[in-house]
Amino acid sequence: MPAEWETQDAIQITWPSENTDWKEILASAEACFLQIAQLIAKYQKLIIVHEINHNPKSLFSATELLNIKLIQTDFNDTWARDYAPISVIENGTPILKNFVFNGWGNKFEAFHDNQLNQVLFKKNVYNNLININFILEGGSIESNGNGIILTTKKCLLSRNQDLSQEKIEQKIKKELYSKKILWLNYGEIIGDDTDAHIDTLARFTSENCIVYVKCYDKNNANFEELSKMENELNQFTNINGEPFQLIPIPLPTIIECGVYLAATYANFLITNNSVLVPIYNCDEDESVISLFKSIFPNREIEGVNCRAIIKQNGSLHCLTMQLHKATINLNLFGNA
Repeated sequence: MPAEWETQDAIQITWPSENTDWKEILASAEACFLQIAQLIAKYQKLIIVHEINHNPKSLFSATELLNIKLIQTDFNDTWARDYAPISVIENGTPILKNFVFNGWGNKFEAFHDNQLNQVLFKKNVYNNLININFILEGGSIESNGNGIILTTKKCLLSRNQDLSQEKIEQKIKKELYSKKILWLNYGEIIGDDTDAHIDTLARFTSENCIVYVKCYDKNNANFEELSKMENELNQFTNINGEPFQLIPIPLPTIIECGVYLAATYANFLITNNSVLVPIYNCDEDESVISLFKSIFPNREIEGVNCRAIIKQNGSLHCLTMQLHKATINLNLFGNA
């Protein structure tokens, strides 16, 4: 499984509408989606899935539309990370694998989301698509591009309850061509309804470097859980048995109406030329942007206000999925 920083053909997103969970805050949510889309289209190709009565084409300039392919089809939710196909390299050839999506453990309706990749394949968007009879969400796995997958037990073991951890590990190694699985027992952030997706907690920024969420406030309800996760990360080693470089990023504390919102800076997106970092109108925003500039000196760092997005318990990375080079039909672009 390629690392996110490897060359991509495109990013895929699903556009919000009044028929989605965003209906109560659609204007502010759509403003965030638009900023994300424009920042992506500025550098590379973008696939936008949308409803028939909510086509966002008019929001983009003619120049932006040269890098955008609009696809109308049915869907249930807009968290493309978890049902879009996962890129892998098979015998030197990039392919897309279509895993089963069941609405985060049957919490939500997911029939259309689970069919969406097949629809795009039939519309000639993808060059190939291999169906895999195994439940796996894109936000639950993180690859360093050299055979290591980082994940959490709480999510993966709850999705395929008929399989043991050993069987699940064997399946992941087989389908993602990985050599080593790093399992986290701890780290779930309050308000996260994905059962501890790794992309809210810890991410590879290079083959041997992991950035992770750290809580500095002992009075914060997340402190103990994240401290235990930090201890686990310190025990992990790479393919050569060496410890990873670990870089902490602060946990922003956002409480609305007495409820913790699952805001995290770990939910960033790496594109071909930039890194899009979620920000939340918090005190930590400025220092985090500076930190990302030091981590990715050769990419543009773009802050995206995701305060509205976390009201639905996700953030920037959750909304997007990168598609590796040579996995999509580039001839479709330029005529959005």
